[in-house]
Amino acid sequence: MRKRLVAWTVLTCALLALTVWTVLGPPDRPSVPHLPSRTAAVR
Repeated sequence: MRKRLVAWTVLTCALLALTVWTVLGPPDRPSVPHLPSRTAAVR
């Protein structure tokens, strides 16, 4: 039963994150300087 709870928690978190990502778009964080090429490639 515990595995099912963990699976539901992970699935819910993933779905929530995907929804937020779709609505707000990829997060623009200047505080993360180690992904400049990927950010430039997306735009």
